Amino acid sequence: MMNKHEAVRAILDGQGADRIPVMMNIGSLSFVRYGYDMFEVMTNPEKFVDAICGTQEELGFDGLLAGLMVAQLGDVAGHLPRPDGEISGDGQDTIRSVEDLEKLKPFDLDACMNLQGILANIALMKERAPEEPLYVIILPPAGEALNAMGARFAFKNMVKRPELFRAVAEYFEDMQYQLSKCLWEAGVDFLWFPEPNFGGACISRRAYEKCISESNIRFFNRLRNEGIRFVLHTCGPYDDRFDLVLKESAYAWHISDTQTKKVKEEYGDKISLMGNIPSVRIMLEASEQEVYDFAYQECMDAAYDGRFILSGDCDLPPQTPDENIRAAVRAARDAEKVLFGE
Repeated sequence: MMNKHEAVRAILDGQGADRIPVMMNIGSLSFVRYGYDMFEVMTNPEKFVDAICGTQEELGFDGLLAGLMVAQLGDVAGHLPRPDGEISGDGQDTIRSVEDLEKLKPFDLDACMNLQGILANIALMKERAPEEPLYVIILPPAGEALNAMGARFAFKNMVKRPELFRAVAEYFEDMQYQLSKCLWEAGVDFLWFPEPNFGGACISRRAYEKCISESNIRFFNRLRNEGIRFVLHTCGPYDDRFDLVLKESAYAWHISDTQTKKVKEEYGDKISLMGNIPSVRIMLEASEQEVYDFAYQECMDAAYDGRFILSGDCDLPPQTPDENIRAAVRAARDAEKVLFGE
């Protein structure tokens, strides 16, 4: 049987693995479990690693979240005011025009404290759990653009002035590329790009095509040219735009709010999949047997060709019962025996 690193690499490369990794997003769950608040773990690598590695060791799933690349916008735009005149600090809701982009500070990798903390996390995790695949959560450039513009203003301009949104997204491509390359060189197994604001619950297919696709295609091609593996989290309803997302050349989709079997049947010969156990309805609220049954069926529906990672459909709630996480792991192990033999 492949080791965990080999399996994840084979799945993302589309070759297929002889095991089903169970990789849960357990950031908030782990921090609450260990009694740490977000500020503590974002500023203290020892506490971050203690919570993530400790939870993985206790519950037996695969892989480790090595960090959340979420604060770099403040490094370039934190000095700018929001529309009410208050200095933002975090850089969000500060860009209203192309001219505002000229007011941003140059991005400096060495001065990015968020990045330096994650690099420390990676080094500590490699020492403590060398057998576990590592990944980091980081926004694509369009996600940074939405934060910089503020959600309401960004959504409005996707319709009224899509050229402005596209210009802001293009501006942030270099920053996100530099960060992605640095994280990859530090030894993560893949990067995990969430798109919580670009599914059908937030914008139309037309807005996605006009404002998101071009930036994603350009940015993700840069990552592929560097050999950087990445997973795109299609957060929310994406059934009406998976054909557009396919052009963005992700190594895998982490899907939610859809049916895994349906996506597998339509796109499984073109893309590897990750997901898709409902984090609330099943992982949090269902019984242990119900979790096992659901997870087992997910594996049978999508892992038969070895190109599937079992996961929740998003971050697991902190109150998720331990026995439900263990049930999902057990289901994957049982499915492996049926699909790939002992």
